[in-house]
Formats: sequence, structure tokens, C-alpha cells
Amino acid sequence: METSAPGFFGNSGNGRKWMEGDELTMARKDCCSGYSENISEYSEYIKEVIGQPISELETPALMVDLDIMEANMEKMMAFLKKSGAGVGIRPHAKTHKTPQIALAQMAKGALGICCAKVGEAEAMAEGGLPDILIANQVVGHRKIKRLAALSKKTNLKVAVDTKENLQDISRESAKQGGKVGIVIEVEVGNKRGGVRTVEEAVEIAKLASTLPGVWYAGVMGYEGFAVFMPDFEARKAAANGAYDILLSFRDAIEEKAGLDSEIVSAAGTGTFQFAGRRQGLTDIEAGSFIFMDVRYGDTAGVGFRHSLAVVATITSHPEPDLYICDAGLKSMSREFGIISTLPSYGVKVSNMSEEHVSLRPSDNPHQLPGFKELNDKYAKPAKPLGIGDKVLLIPSHCCTTVNLHDIIYAVRNGKIEDVWKVTGRGRFV
Repeated sequence: METSAPGFFGNSGNGRKWMEGDELTMARKDCCSGYSENISEYSEYIKEVIGQPISELETPALMVDLDIMEANMEKMMAFLKKSGAGVGIRPHAKTHKTPQIALAQMAKGALGICCAKVGEAEAMAEGGLPDILIANQVVGHRKIKRLAALSKKTNLKVAVDTKENLQDISRESAKQGGKVGIVIEVEVGNKRGGVRTVEEAVEIAKLASTLPGVWYAGVMGYEGFAVFMPDFEARKAAANGAYDILLSFRDAIEEKAGLDSEIVSAAGTGTFQFAGRRQGLTDIEAGSFIFMDVRYGDTAGVGFRHSLAVVATITSHPEPDLYICDAGLKSMSREFGIISTLPSYGVKVSNMSEEHVSLRPSDNPHQLPGFKELNDKYAKPAKPLGIGDKVLLIPSHCCTTVNLHDIIYAVRNGKIEDVWKVTGRGRFV
């Protein structure tokens, strides 16, 4: 069988390459060392808060507990190793949009990263990421020009589902002397992009193996319709049904086009445990597991811990049973439902507007198993809440919340260890 992967980054045993040892250490150092000092608009403030407790933060502020986040990464890697199915992880950077976190994931053993847009991929490549899959179609001559240019800086792959898009990418990439990996998106039940027939996939794969400036990399299919299914067994069945479809396309391409698929990519945080045990898959595209949010916390069997929160300050206590915070829709998203707070505060979120969150006392605050570590570390008030107190709020959706912030405060043992610019924020094109 053929494989047309370029040797730009070299290959490991299965035709894949990721940074290791000194190479990754230096890339991570170059990206991260003194990074906080380069956020010029915040530089003086950052110097003041590094090493300080989160009570010193100007709010609303986005924070991540490093110990919990790193434990989530390690848990994912341990699961994949134990499963023995040969599946790796290519985490989705749309969750964090931050090169430091992506490099930390690679240092833990990730194969590379996924991005949603060319701009997001550019941000990750600028931060030193060596292997990137844009898990969406890139259409339009300006975007394709940027895509081709980016392929000369990093091992770049992109999803396609039409011959016309493939030909456009090939033409521009060849013109610039680039090499773009082609991953054929397969519709596996999500009712979004992706080829609908095996015949389409085989034609695209054959074309990708012959055109200049591109190479055939594999197939992908996202079972997003299944990731939040409340019933664990129903979710498992739906996910495995999607993988059946994806693997049938891989097999057809091998049989009819004579091409091996280096990448067979699927899954999200809600289905990682099924994909990670499925022989034939190579990559899991989960992203939210490092942070978690209320929606995934409510999804049975996910099992990761909450590391991300928006720190808010109580700015008003106008009634005995009402506290007002200085966070709101402009600092955290709620498209998956109401946000939450930590149970030891003894309050529940009762309302949310652009700039305000209302909290009311509750004998039955929202509790999720994944809250425990954050709650134990940060939610033990010695006295009833009052004006000026800081509280941690948990977003309903971590990915869209991160996109609302310029910076993430990296916290360890309750103190601010570093400050990271959300480099991919707002890069929608």
C-alpha cells in the first residue's frame, strides 16, 4: 500500500511524527518563557499579580488550576495507554486557543493538535506547534493562500469534502511550494460537512495522491450528535455506529485507491472512552476534557475534573438573599444552560445578564463530581459572603468562554504562577 506523507518532519514507525525530548523542550521554552511580559497592554498589572493569590485579581478574570488541568491531561494519556487499541490524541485547540497549553499537551504525549480555522492554526504555528489538523473545510482564495503558506511552517493537514476544494488547495500550495495533507471528512451522522458516499471519498483520495502540493493523509468523522447523550449505553452505541461508518470509508479507500490512511480521526470529550478502545482509529479530537464545563460535568461517564473558572467579585448585596457579581454574558457563555458556582459557597446562580450574575442562598447548591478539587481549594469562606469577596463561576461551555478573554491566569496552589495570552482568540477566519 502507498502512503504519500511528506518527509518534512520525518516519520516515526507508523508514518507519524511528533516532537520529543530536547526538540519539544526548546519549543515549549521559546513559546512560554517570559510570555506574560509580552502582553504589553497588561504588563505592569501582570508584574504585580504574579505570585499573588487569586483574591488580587481584577475581575472578571479567567483562571485555570494547573494541577487539575495537568491531571486531566495525564488521565487521558493513561487511559489511552491502558486501552491498548493504539489510539492517540490530537486535542482540539479551539478549547483553549493558547500555545502554552497545546505544547504542554504534546509534552504529555499528544500527537499534534486540531484547530477550527486557519487563523487559529496560524496562532498555534506561531507558538511552535509542529503538527496541526484544521478539522474544517477551508474555502476562499485568501484563506487558501494562508493555508498554503502555513504548510511551509508546520506539518499541516486540512479537512476536505469536495474535489473542487481539493483542486483549489493543490493549485495554491503547489504555486507556493507548500505541501498540505488532505483529510477527507466523512458524514457519520452529525448532519454537517463531509462526503456522503464512498465513491466521493475514493475519488477525492485518488486525486489527492496525484495532485501537486498535497498528499492524502486520511479520514475523519465527528460524532458530535452523540457526545451529550445522557444515557451512557445509548451514547456508546451511537458513537460506535459512527466509527463503523468512518472505518468502512477508510477500508474502501484502501481497497479501491490503494492508499493507506495515516489518520483516522474522530471523537470528542463525551465519546473519548469509546473511541479510545476502538481498533482502527488513530486520533481522538477531544478538547474540553482539560477544562470541563457544566454541560460535560452533567454528562455521565466523562469523569474529568473542573479546572477552569471565571473569578468574579461580589459588588453588591442589596437584599439579605441576593448577591451581585461583576461577571456576565460578556465574560462567560451560557448557550448550554445556566452557569454554576461551587457548592461550598452555599449559593446558586439565579440570573445572568451582560455584566452581572445574581446569586441567591441555597441549601441545595449545584454539585457535580468534577467540582470537588476546585471546591476544596477555593470555596471555603470563613464567613458569609460579602461585598468584595471573590467567587469562582463555572461556565456552561468552556470553549466559547475562553474566546471571550484576552488572557488566562495560570494558578497553582492558589497563587498566580503565570499569565497566558489567548493567542487564538477572535481568529474566526
